[in-house]
Amino acid sequence: MNIRLLTRLFLISCGFVLLGCSQESEEEQSVVQQSLLPQSEQTSTMGEMQFPEIVGADIPGAPKLQQPMLVMAGDAPALTEKHGLAAPALWDWNGDGKRDLLVGEFETNSGENFPMSEDGSTVRVYLNIGSDDNPQFANEFEWARDTAGTIMEVEQWCCIGFTPYFYDLDDDGFDDMITGQYHPGEVTWFRGNEEGFLPGVKLPQEGNPEAAWNPIYLELMENPEEAEIPDPIETFDYWVYSSASMGDFDDDGDYDLIFGGNALKISKNIGTKTEPKFGRRELLLDVNGKPLTIGKVATDEDVEGWAQTSMVSLAGDSKTSPYVVDWDRDGVLDLLVTGSYRNEGALAVAFFKGVKVDGEHRFHPAIDLLATEDGSKALPGSGPRLYVDDWNLDGIPDLIIGASVATVNGGEFSDELSWEWEGTNSVESAGKDPGRYPPREKPDREAFLAQYEDTGGFRGTDEEFDEFFQMQVDYWQKSVGVLYDTGREHWLTMRHQGRIYVMLGTEADDAETADSKLPNPKTDKNETSQVEEESKLPVKLELVVPEKVDPDSTAEVSLAIDIKDGWYIYAPTGKNAKQGMKETKVSFTVPESIQQLGKLKMPMHQFKGSYDVFRGSDLAVIQKIGTEDSAPGEYTIESQVTYQTCNDDICLPPKTVELTAVLLVASN
Repeated sequence: MNIRLLTRLFLISCGFVLLGCSQESEEEQSVVQQSLLPQSEQTSTMGEMQFPEIVGADIPGAPKLQQPMLVMAGDAPALTEKHGLAAPALWDWNGDGKRDLLVGEFETNSGENFPMSEDGSTVRVYLNIGSDDNPQFANEFEWARDTAGTIMEVEQWCCIGFTPYFYDLDDDGFDDMITGQYHPGEVTWFRGNEEGFLPGVKLPQEGNPEAAWNPIYLELMENPEEAEIPDPIETFDYWVYSSASMGDFDDDGDYDLIFGGNALKISKNIGTKTEPKFGRRELLLDVNGKPLTIGKVATDEDVEGWAQTSMVSLAGDSKTSPYVVDWDRDGVLDLLVTGSYRNEGALAVAFFKGVKVDGEHRFHPAIDLLATEDGSKALPGSGPRLYVDDWNLDGIPDLIIGASVATVNGGEFSDELSWEWEGTNSVESAGKDPGRYPPREKPDREAFLAQYEDTGGFRGTDEEFDEFFQMQVDYWQKSVGVLYDTGREHWLTMRHQGRIYVMLGTEADDAETADSKLPNPKTDKNETSQVEEESKLPVKLELVVPEKVDPDSTAEVSLAIDIKDGWYIYAPTGKNAKQGMKETKVSFTVPESIQQLGKLKMPMHQFKGSYDVFRGSDLAVIQKIGTEDSAPGEYTIESQVTYQTCNDDICLPPKTVELTAVLLVASN
């Protein structure tokens, strides 16, 4: 029988209350359906899904969290689709005195096609058809709209969804909505008034949030010995992954911005209480003077590298998302921080206790807020987002969590993919799901060869081609074929969906002091030192020309490409462009007296999931030239390259680079 129908029948016959079946009359039960499924009932809705025993952490003054409960919208889970990230919030959207469920979602739309209405990075609104102290949500959602009637959305081309948080930024008595962005590093401000939220504007920040490149890349390409390190505020790395939350951290009565990404940072309000403006982003520090981290503790060399270029990850995860809240209710703001949550041992939620040290806001090192009894994952999926509110109006804060879970076969929750670490299963993060497109077929030699003939043919011997082709077959077998061989072909249908969970808070009894549980960063081992700046370049490009070419002869000029391990760029096969990625484009410009002969010869591409990519070193794009009409002398050869670089965590913005070299035409 259909799972949803089973759930509907169960709800009708059982008449859900918070932790079990109600004793009310059938008539009273049928008025509205309960929005929370406790763990025991979650297995009825979500197959074999089971939560481990979450023991959490005893933090004086903080609520003790109960086990997670799935938030329902009618007889199905409240969810997000598209790419699966889910950022929950509670807000009385329709002004009826009851808080509704808002869920920010993620879609990669930008550029000329933005805004895209229902296809943008938007907010779903599930209206509360229950009561304010017992929220229950309608089955259907609506899109959040501003006072102009326009769907509220932000431009997100990677890795962060719309994340709605609420603050009265201009002190006019109405709460406003903000959300951060991946890049540009903007924070969008939707001012609140009696009618709702005005269309979004960008919060003023010191620097240029659109800085789309680190200038050191070009300098290192052209002159690595004398490259000058730019001010970080001028770089992409400074602005990327601007997940944002707010609180008054310098006690001056206005809101400061707290950012995540590869480091947890503060941008103080240098404007006024009614006209905010935000200054340079500075590191948040713990009581030992170290940057905050949810993973490895940064070395002094790491900190120096971040201060110089912002390229170094200090937070133990490049996708941290902070939430500001006084979690232990001691009058000092704390942080709850999440990350990508992909690899074994990652913290689902890190708690940083805020303290004042010599008038400065500092934090104790991270505590695992959702530690499990057996050390397993506390939450399914990856990329959690947080919100704190009093869900049931009992006076105790509750934790609301959005998680990006893995589904297969058109939306079935997958235990094996959601409850195992994505890094262990080697599956893609939200946004690059294999289920977006049909599975890649096993490489065929003739088809593979024909593809290269379209771009000028393969440059090499038949033996070299066969060797490279076999590499592609081996990679296909390792990444796709093995799934068929082991009965896991349904993994190829994987799509992330967002789910919302609530952990109700209760008052803790005689909690131990948090200080006794704090890790000591001075004893944490981190022997990794930082490498030279030049080696951090993800892609190196060089225009290579012969030292000398005879008149009336032929030669080759080439673009040499060296891609750092773990990174890749998109091959120009047409398949990547259909998925919204910028394919590599290479062109050569030569003087009129030099001829370009034949087509460009591209290097052999590989594949990664549904993408065709270039990766590795010693790659070359080759153009044959002729000097039949060339007099002896020096000639300037130019090459223009457009490409987009990604790794498993982030994608850099597309970049166009122009290179030049001098070709000498002379007789022997």
